[in-house]
Amino acid sequence: MNILLSYIFELSADYYTESDELLVSKVKTGNDSAFECLSVRMKPLIYHYGLRYPSLEIQEIHQDALILLYHSALQFDEEKCGKFQPYYLKMLHYRLVDWARKDRQYRYTMSLQQPLHQEVSDQSLEEILSDCKPTPENISIYKELWLSINPVTLGLSPFENQLLKHLIAGDGLLEVMEKEKKTERMVRNAYTRLKNKILSQLMR
Repeated sequence: MNILLSYIFELSADYYTESDELLVSKVKTGNDSAFECLSVRMKPLIYHYGLRYPSLEIQEIHQDALILLYHSALQFDEEKCGKFQPYYLKMLHYRLVDWARKDRQYRYTMSLQQPLHQEVSDQSLEEILSDCKPTPENISIYKELWLSINPVTLGLSPFENQLLKHLIAGDGLLEVMEKEKKTERMVRNAYTRLKNKILSQLMR
């Protein structure tokens, strides 16, 4: 596995010489390179666990699993939990079960809300998404948030963080889809999560 990863990622010497627990202790001090190293080490396991839930988007799982990894590292107590990897995988398993349950509930709720004879909109998907452009007022809010928040403490995934940059630049969701080469569902889900997290930040 390490040989394969060395071809895919540019690994630092710490990847081979330091234990998970030592990397976690460095993450707690704000060491970004330690978190990157830990992320690369856990990535194959994240994908392995994520593939057990085919209804979930694997890229979304990976983004959210990295946020969980960061918070798990901050909360990890070696004296109580022993090894970090089993501790994190347990947290990841519980989170995946919760995500899958919420995804099923969402799909069920949406199916109940669909009318028996649904009117077909004349607008194409591209036209609908192109209407979802941030207003000048929203762009101003996004810029203010960008200057005042830490994406990690806000709980933004890498893609949500990138989406916020696009919104600040005035890009609509359709433009984000094209530039990031993401599906409509992934962009819409990330946009919804981003709005909820921003609202939560403003309510504090």
